[in-house]
Amino acid sequence: MLMIATRLLAACVLGGIIGFERELSNHKPAGFRTHILVSLGSCLVMLISQFAITAFQGSANIDPTRLGAQVVSGIGFLGAGAIIRHGVSVKGITTAASIWAVACLGLACGAGFYAAAVLATLLVWAVLMYLKAFEMKFQTKEHLMNITVEVQYTSSEDLSVEQALKDLGLDVRSMDVTKTDNIILQRLTCKQKKSASPTGMEDIVRKIMHIKGVVRVTL
Repeated sequence: MLMIATRLLAACVLGGIIGFERELSNHKPAGFRTHILVSLGSCLVMLISQFAITAFQGSANIDPTRLGAQVVSGIGFLGAGAIIRHGVSVKGITTAASIWAVACLGLACGAGFYAAAVLATLLVWAVLMYLKAFEMKFQTKEHLMNITVEVQYTSSEDLSVEQALKDLGLDVRSMDVTKTDNIILQRLTCKQKKSASPTGMEDIVRKIMHIKGVVRVTL
């Protein structure tokens, strides 16, 4: 009983460390409790596998890795739930990867492989905490300026607003279209590729407003 409690508790602690970082990172949808539950459940699955070997020894051919393999492949539905698609951009992939890693940590704790579980936890936590700042240093300033362009036109008109924005050096990241009667309202979110002075931004906005159908530009 002590061994079982130790392994389950270790899975909760190690999973909670990763989940705590995700919770602090802009309140991710899969945070503290989710990671703990994934790690705990994976650990329990591995304990069940070991129990089955002892309980059915001699009467059935038990593969101790079968249930663990199902956890690794089946955890994908939780990871998919953490991924959010917003227009053409995708968010939550890192959280999905952390959920998969936490499931593996739980399996390691369930097998009593504490050294690998602890080391993997430290590595995952370090990747989530420190490599993000390292990654940001290599990102250009194109991600710092959001420009939202609203276009209004009738269904009979054929406008190429997206291409016009690209010609101005803007990267269209998402697009939302709503239709009321014969009027179509299109909202495009763009990222500025290069930094610009206030005068340069005014020039960009002025050019956007001259595009046919554009009714509003928001920075």
